[in-house]
Amino acid sequence: MKNVIERYVYDVMRRLPAENKEEVEKELIANIDDMIGNDRSEENIEKVLMELGEPRLLATKYRTKERYLISPANFDDYVRVLKIVMIIFVSISLVFGSIDLALNHSIETPWEMIGQVFSKLFGDSLNSLLMAFAWVTVIFFIIERAEEKTGFRKWSLKSLPDLPQKNSPKINRTGAVVGLIFETVFAMIFILLLVNYLDVIGIYEGFTMVAPMFTNEIVEAFIPLLIISVALSIIVSTLKALYGVWNIKLTSVYTLSKVFSLVVTIIFISYPNLFNILMFEKIAEYFSTTTNHVADQFSQGIKIFCIVLSILVTLDLLTTWVKTIKGKKTIKS
Repeated sequence: MKNVIERYVYDVMRRLPAENKEEVEKELIANIDDMIGNDRSEENIEKVLMELGEPRLLATKYRTKERYLISPANFDDYVRVLKIVMIIFVSISLVFGSIDLALNHSIETPWEMIGQVFSKLFGDSLNSLLMAFAWVTVIFFIIERAEEKTGFRKWSLKSLPDLPQKNSPKINRTGAVVGLIFETVFAMIFILLLVNYLDVIGIYEGFTMVAPMFTNEIVEAFIPLLIISVALSIIVSTLKALYGVWNIKLTSVYTLSKVFSLVVTIIFISYPNLFNILMFEKIAEYFSTTTNHVADQFSQGIKIFCIVLSILVTLDLLTTWVKTIKGKKTIKS
């Protein structure tokens, strides 16, 4: 192999800063000559260079100053800030994306609307994550380089953080963000269906609707309460992702959101004449029974659903409060 030693040395040198290239080059050539000795055969030269290893890796050993985008000293702070900024960016994108969908969607069928909600909100969330990553990385890079040149950053005892709360019940931030995204998506689908496609929800025979499911006037009266319920849930999911631990304030807001949503849901689905009588008549016709019997069975099913839902929400709140209070007592002790 022609000029293999010179090519090897060049590959190492081109990766080093100019200020110490000359010294390192002399040292490397001398080291290679010592290792080769009197045997200048191609096999021995190849053996020596393979022992020295890949030029890219060897160059890092000669480099007096490590190169990195974010230094190890700041990497933990970088990751912590990145998580918070990502959560904020995703929350903002979901809010504005939802508003844009509510005001500007122009889809004729419910299925197209569902597809648009998924594509827009998931797309906006992904873009916001990438934007947060880019901004935080660039800002940390600029801060680090400025500190290296100016030495501006000064550490003191006052900058030490407060001790963390031991045994505080943790919240999975990733799970909270994923829950926030999916919660917003399905909430928007539900609300847009009620606002724009209420007339197409019902029982169909072929492609013709023979009985609407809801009484439009009643549903329209509940839409503001349903929107508030969804907004509270989204706010709580955002706070869970930001805090990362359960505390009294967060648990209180979580309880308020859960109770409000439970009350609205129970009142909504139990409201008299919410379900159109024509739907009961059509179901009774299919099962060869009376309309009153279908309505009674439907009412019983709603009562059971409300009881089960109330039990599940109560258990969830009790569990959350027990974790929160237990964590607080541990801190005090």
